[in-house]
Amino acid sequence: MKFIIVSDNHGRMEVLNRIVSAHPDADAYFHLGDSELPPEKLRPFVSVKGNNDMYYDFPELRVLNFNDFKVLLIHGHQFYSFKRIEQITHKAHQLGCMIACYGHTHAFFTQTAEGVTLINPGSVYHNRDGSRPSYAVATVDGKKVTVERVEC
Repeated sequence: MKFIIVSDNHGRMEVLNRIVSAHPDADAYFHLGDSELPPEKLRPFVSVKGNNDMYYDFPELRVLNFNDFKVLLIHGHQFYSFKRIEQITHKAHQLGCMIACYGHTHAFFTQTAEGVTLINPGSVYHNRDGSRPSYAVATVDGKKVTVERVEC
């Protein structure tokens, strides 16, 4: 399975349209919040609420089921920055998720911890670490998760 994972576009739709066009073969598109767009403008992305999505009714988190595994989507602002990785990993374990996707930091990050693959795609608008804007492409083959950083 192939998942496209984006976050923090802050109202910019054109980049989302380009990403969808670049990956018509994706099985799912995930948006991790701070879109600042209404749900109908985000299709085909499944989205959660970011700290800047105050005018739209997105859920705080989603757990998506795919055959043999679950994926957690959350923005990440709900967790303390110095404990964010541990707290998201713990939340994923509580919910039975193999993958946990989060945004908010505007910096790409991926790691597998305690059997959970954590994915932060960075921001498709502006990364705070000085790197170019980015998103993630995750490929799942059985229990193996591969994550690729893509600049946009």
